[in-house]
Amino acid sequence: MAMGDSGRSFARNGRLGIARSGDSLAPPRQLGQPPPLPKPQHPNGSISIAPDGDRHLAEALLAERLGIALVGWNSLTETEVIEDGGDPVLLGLTVRIDGRTHNVLCAEGGDGHALEATVSELKRQGVAVALAPRAIFDAAIEKHRRAERMEEAVYGLLRRSPVSSAGSRIWIRQVIAGAVAAGLIGGGLSTEPQVTVRALVALVALPFLCITLLRIVALREVIRLNRRDRRAPALLGVDPADLPTYSVLVPLFEEATVLGGLVQSLQALDYPAARLEVFLILEESDLETQAAVLGLALPAHFRTIVVPDHAPRTKPKALNYALPFARGEFVVVYDAEDRPEPDQLRRALDLFRQGPAQLGCVQAQLNIYNPRASWFTRQFTIEYSALFDAILPALIRVGLPVPLGGTSNHLRRKALVDAGAWDPFNVTEDADLGFRLARQGWRTAVLASTTWEEAPPVFRQWFRQRTRWLKGWMQTYLVHTRQPLRLIRELGLRGAFGVHVLMGALVLSALVHPLFYALLGYHALSGEFLAWADTGLGATLWTIAWVNLSAGYLVSIFVGALSVSRRGRPGLAVSALLMPVCWLLVSAAAYRALYQLATDPYRWEKTAHGTPLPSRRRSRTRPALD
Repeated sequence: MAMGDSGRSFARNGRLGIARSGDSLAPPRQLGQPPPLPKPQHPNGSISIAPDGDRHLAEALLAERLGIALVGWNSLTETEVIEDGGDPVLLGLTVRIDGRTHNVLCAEGGDGHALEATVSELKRQGVAVALAPRAIFDAAIEKHRRAERMEEAVYGLLRRSPVSSAGSRIWIRQVIAGAVAAGLIGGGLSTEPQVTVRALVALVALPFLCITLLRIVALREVIRLNRRDRRAPALLGVDPADLPTYSVLVPLFEEATVLGGLVQSLQALDYPAARLEVFLILEESDLETQAAVLGLALPAHFRTIVVPDHAPRTKPKALNYALPFARGEFVVVYDAEDRPEPDQLRRALDLFRQGPAQLGCVQAQLNIYNPRASWFTRQFTIEYSALFDAILPALIRVGLPVPLGGTSNHLRRKALVDAGAWDPFNVTEDADLGFRLARQGWRTAVLASTTWEEAPPVFRQWFRQRTRWLKGWMQTYLVHTRQPLRLIRELGLRGAFGVHVLMGALVLSALVHPLFYALLGYHALSGEFLAWADTGLGATLWTIAWVNLSAGYLVSIFVGALSVSRRGRPGLAVSALLMPVCWLLVSAAAYRALYQLATDPYRWEKTAHGTPLPSRRRSRTRPALD
C-alpha cells in the first residue's frame, strides 16, 4: 500500500508507486535543498478545488526556520529505516540517507513549539535532523510497517481478546447448548407436539413482549420528538486553531460510480481544512476505484490509503488498517454513498463537549434519499426513520446498550482504542462495536443531524445486504454471550438483558415469524383456527401469542408511519401497512444467514451503489421526493 496527498499514491506489484500529476509533491532532490513550489492543480473532473501549494511552501519555510533539511520521496521512502520504536510521529524515524544516520521528523508531528524543542534537543545531542512532509513520512512508515500493520488490522483484537472477536469460532459450550435445545424440541414435537408447541410459545413470549414494549417507548419518543434542533452549534464562533483534529474514514470497494458525489459531500463539510483529514480507503484489488480517484483533483486534506489484499475482505479490516494513519482526536466513518449534512462534525463535537466525559460515541441519524425508487426503498425509508429517530433514542432513554449504525459513527478515539477498534471477522462490525463500547463503560448518544444514504432498490441487492446484517447480528450475539456472567458484570442485569433482547430476540423473531404463520395455517386447515383451547393454560398461552402478534404489528406499523411522517414524508406512511410482508422476506434472509454462518461466516456480500441523487437534494435539508 501507499498513500499521499491528492489521492495519487498507490501500490504497484507490492512496491511503492507515485503517480505525479503536476508534481503535487516535490520531485526527488538532494537532502538540504529547498523544495520547488508545486504547479497549481486544475480541475480535471467534476470536482473543482484550490491548489495546495500553500502547504508545501509552509513546510519549506518551517524547515528553513528550524535550520534543517526537508527530504523528498526518494530520500525517505527508498532508504533504509533503521528503527522506529515508539510513536514515530512524535519521536521521528531513524533512517540512513547517503550513508549518514538522520532523525527525520514529521512536519505535522505536533505544534510548532514542540517541534522546535525536539529539533533543538536532537541537535544538542549531535543528531542529524531532517523534516519530511506528512504524506512522505506516512508513506515511509507504511512501507516499513506494512506487514506488521496488516497483521494488527486482522488479528489484533483476536490476539488481545479472543472472547471478543468473531474470529474465534462458536464455543463448544454454545454448540452443545444448541444441540441440546434442538434435540429437546425435536423429541418433544415427535412425542408431545401440543405440549411442546405451548412450551415454545411460552418461551418466546417474553422476549417478543420486550421488543413490543421497547417499540412502545420508541412510539413515545417519536410523539414527543422535536425532530431537528436547528440551533447553531456553539462551536461556530470558536477559533479554528482551538478545534481538535477530526479524522474521516471512508472505506471504498467498487465505488467508482458514486465517488464524485461522495467527494463533493465531504468537501462541503463545515470544518476547517487544517483540522480535518479525510481518508479514502481503497482495496488493492479494486483498480477501477483507484483509477477513478486518480481522475479527481482532491483537496490537500484528502488522503488515499490502499489496503493490501488479505482475508477477511471486510470493511472493518480496512478501517483497522487505516486507523493508525489517522491523527484525529475524533474519528467518524462514512460509507461511499453517504451525504452527511455539512454541519454534522461541528454538531457532533458540540455534543461531545456538552456531554459527560464517558460519552464515547455519537451516532448521527441515517435516512434515505431515494425512497421513491421502489417498494424496497420505501420500506427501507420507513425502517430507518423508525430506527434512528425513535428506537435508538428509546434504547438510550431506558439505559440499554446501543448497536451502532453502519455509518456516521462519530467516535472519541480513546474510546475506540479502548474497545479494541473494529472486529474484522464480524460482518456487522457496527453493532458489535456499540456493545463493546458499552461493556467498556462508554456511553452513546444520538445526534440530531442526518446522513442521507441510498437504499438498495432491487430485491437481489436488498436480500444480500439483509443476509449479511442478520449473519452479523448472529455473530454479535454469539460473541457477547460467550461469558454470560461477565456480560452481567460489565453491563448489569438490565444491559445484559438488553443484549439478549436486541440481538437474540431480533434474530429469533426473524426465524420464528414464518413458523407462526405455518402454525396458523395448520389450525385453519384443521378447523381449529377460532376454537377455544381445551385448558386454561392453553388459552393463556394463545392469548399471549395473539397479543404479542397484534400489538407488535400495530406498534411497529404506527412507529414507522409516524416516524416517516415526522420526516416530512407523510405519503410514505401508508406503505407501513406492508411491513409484515417485508418481515417475511427478512425471515427468508435470516435462514440464508444461518446457513452462511455455518458455511461461510466471514463472507462480505457487497451492496452495489449508484442510484442518481435527486437533482434538488443539494440545496435542501430533506431530499426531494420526485
